[in-house]
Amino acid sequence: MQLSKYFTLAEMCRTTHRKHQAGNVPHDHLLQAGRDLCATILDPIRGHFGKPLIVHSGYRSGALNTAIGGSKSSQHCKFEAADFHVSGVDLRKVFDWIRLESGIKFGQLILEGWSVGQPTWIHVSLGAPYRPESKCGQVLIFEAGEYKRV
Repeated sequence: MQLSKYFTLAEMCRTTHRKHQAGNVPHDHLLQAGRDLCATILDPIRGHFGKPLIVHSGYRSGALNTAIGGSKSSQHCKFEAADFHVSGVDLRKVFDWIRLESGIKFGQLILEGWSVGQPTWIHVSLGAPYRPESKCGQVLIFEAGEYKRV
């Protein structure tokens, strides 16, 4: 099922955790959030950079979220968030473009997933109406085990 110009339901539900792959499909009532996530946030990023946007984690079932140690209140479980990188583009460049130039309305934008001193993905989530206005536009970096506001 195509969710938006660039993204399918299958790629937004893909996981490397084989045990949870079969059950990692959102209920129908969550599909609109997934469409909005793709159309209003991920599609513009993919379009701007003109390169594949690789989703590390999109929708997560409760079982998958628990298995990977995700937050109990994760927007991934509501199909409102994605972790990704843009193929061949420095993560900081993507992160800075989203927060400073894109005009994309997001709930949270987090540079995270550190490995060998470098971030490995960007987390982005839907803002209003999916998230309270007070939490929209939050920009963070997760490094050395803590979140820091940017």
